[in-house]
Amino acid sequence: MSRKIQFYCFLSLVVMLTACSDKPVSREDQIRQFIDTGVSAAENRSHGDLAELIDEDYRDQKSLTRTQLNKLLKLYFFRHKNIFLFTKINEIYFPTDDQASVSLHVAMAGSVISDASALLNLRAKIYRFELELIKKDGWLLSQASWYPASMTDMQ
Repeated sequence: MSRKIQFYCFLSLVVMLTACSDKPVSREDQIRQFIDTGVSAAENRSHGDLAELIDEDYRDQKSLTRTQLNKLLKLYFFRHKNIFLFTKINEIYFPTDDQASVSLHVAMAGSVISDASALLNLRAKIYRFELELIKKDGWLLSQASWYPASMTDMQ
C-alpha cells in the first residue's frame, strides 16, 4: 500500500473516531468555540454570521439594540478592508447553567497578528470586553461593554 493511501486511511480513521466520540464538550470549551466563531466572522467581515451570534434582546453600555449593533458592524467592515484579531480570554464564569460572563482582551489590526509580541510593530487598537452570554439553542451574546486597554493587558 502506498504512503498516500496509508495517510488517507489514517486520516479517515481519525475523522471517524472523532465523529463517534461520546465525550461532551465542556461549557468552557463551548464559550471558547463561540469566541473563535465570532473572531472568524469578524476577520471575514461577515456581519450576517456575527448577527447570528447576537440575541434578539441584546443591549450594551451604549443602549444599542441588536439591529443598531449590526449597523455599526457593517459600518466598521465598510471602513476597514482588512481585519485581524488577537484575543486573550481572561476569565469565563458561569453564574447559572444558561448564562456565561466572559472577560477578554482583543487587539485589532489591519495586518496579521502572529502573537502578542507582534503588537509592538502594529498600530493595533486594544480593548477589554466584558460579555454576557445566554444559552438558548446555542450561546448568544446578550450584553456587552468594552473599554480601551493597553499593550500590557495582552501579555
